[in-house]
Amino acid sequence: MKATIALVFAVLGSVIVYPVLVYGDEPPKSIEEIVAPGTEPQVIGSGYGFSEGPAADGEGNVYFSDGKNDSIYVYRVGQGVELFVNDSTDANGMMFNSKGELYVCEGAARRIVAFDVKTKKKRVLASEFQGTAFNEPNDLTIDQQDGFYFTDPNYRHRGQPSLMKEDVYYVRADGTVSRVSQVCIKPNGILLTPDNKVLYLADNAAGIIYRYDVVGPGQLAHETKWIELGAHPDGMTLDEFGNLYVACGRAGIKVYTKNGEYLGTISVPYASNCVFGGKDFRTLFVTSADKVYAIPTKVRGILPLVLRKQE
Repeated sequence: MKATIALVFAVLGSVIVYPVLVYGDEPPKSIEEIVAPGTEPQVIGSGYGFSEGPAADGEGNVYFSDGKNDSIYVYRVGQGVELFVNDSTDANGMMFNSKGELYVCEGAARRIVAFDVKTKKKRVLASEFQGTAFNEPNDLTIDQQDGFYFTDPNYRHRGQPSLMKEDVYYVRADGTVSRVSQVCIKPNGILLTPDNKVLYLADNAAGIIYRYDVVGPGQLAHETKWIELGAHPDGMTLDEFGNLYVACGRAGIKVYTKNGEYLGTISVPYASNCVFGGKDFRTLFVTSADKVYAIPTKVRGILPLVLRKQE
């Protein structure tokens, strides 16, 4: 793998300079070519009930949820963490659409909403399927048409009963809802590739990542049991080479190539979810129960939808 020496600046409350290798066109062949040996995760926030749902905006700022306290926070590059809202019921998985709206799974409220980040006003995107309320929307991924796929397990965060089988749905931009997958015992993390051609789906209970070909908005084909993790998967993200990062609780973040080959594990005390952000999208932000970590990497993550539109 060809490489050049560069300095990457990670601003985590104060300026820290990390000498790292920034790689060119060749994908990493091991976890050491993603995270430099000896790199320590930096705590950027702590004291949360349970942190989840990290989502990067077009400037690399990272929003994350604390569902136990109905709150969403934002880490602003160079400024640290601040409260965004404290009225998002059981906020969990989140992602920005192509217009810069923040989509949020409000689990115990049984709905998915969209926030205008400037006014903090929100609107309901979906709350039921064929007249029945969802169980507990958990995680979502948005396509280029601003439709989105989401998982609907039930962890009974507020003791609510299950109303339907725990499945996966697609919501078109016009609000039409369809069920697209019923394979999981407890569906959790879900993620589209940037070209919208592949969908990854995590079954937390079975310890499996499923892979689908996306043949159109909300249309999935060739369901494949892709990876057996030996751990319980939660949220996921991708880097510029198509490597898949799977948050697996106390097992850390397991990393796989786009061909399903295991590259290694990024060790953290706990990982509920992860996303690339920061000024150059070369920092991996990890939600970790009562804390949130930032880890400088040698690779760049996939860019938010709003930036992909500009490429």
